[in-house]
Amino acid sequence: MALAFLLFQVLYMVYYTIGLYALNPFVRTKLLSAKDRRLLEDNFAIYSELPISLREKCDKRIMWFRSRKKFVFYGRVDEKEELKLLLSASAILMTLGLKDYKMRRSLLRIIVYPSKYYSRINRRHHLGEYNPRFKTVIVSADTIWEGFRISDDNLNLALHEFAHALSFEMIRKSSWEARKFRVGLKKIKEIFLREGYAQKLADSNYFREYGMTNLQEFFSVAVENYAETPQKFLADFPELYAIIQKMLNFDFQVIPEQLPGEIATIES
Repeated sequence: MALAFLLFQVLYMVYYTIGLYALNPFVRTKLLSAKDRRLLEDNFAIYSELPISLREKCDKRIMWFRSRKKFVFYGRVDEKEELKLLLSASAILMTLGLKDYKMRRSLLRIIVYPSKYYSRINRRHHLGEYNPRFKTVIVSADTIWEGFRISDDNLNLALHEFAHALSFEMIRKSSWEARKFRVGLKKIKEIFLREGYAQKLADSNYFREYGMTNLQEFFSVAVENYAETPQKFLADFPELYAIIQKMLNFDFQVIPEQLPGEIATIES
């Protein structure tokens, strides 16, 4: 009995680990329904504008992310399936221009609370956070919904926290696009150090004050602006816009038929 119990424990740990790292071959990918597509169109203006090739690529990636990442809901959270879809789409649209979108090194699970929650690690209340140690994005459902309710206020918790996870992923990888991403972060830091530039950012009131905390927070805040108000971003800060465009390899206002370097038939 003891040996059987130990064997069961080992098998369970292996199964759990495989599932956690999205490697389980027996997980079925849930297809997007007509209702799913309507929800995406209602909450992501860019989704409806994607050409067929990119839409197919986007759909496949959203289905993978929703099926493979571990979503955990604490407390009474309504519309769980809708939140899974919106969170998955947020991560995928942000990484649509990247070859590697799965963030296996930096993101294993997404935890959702109904509203503001208390973090035992930081010992204070949060609306959302990214924990690199546990490779977890934690968000509050009401703040997620609010971020989609107003599409041009540059406040989108899902994009903000996934941008943190993406940055952590790219810092640890050696691929060409990861190196290009790190070059972008270095250029952003150099811009910050220019005399008067930080004050220019603050005086513009375009980037919220929280983004001035450090480089990582500024990048996440900038991604929110980049996705929600790309025209104003490009008009007011063209150099910074160009850097982020290269880092993400995707322009939220000039959508190509297919991304540079891709063939007509896109594999996800």
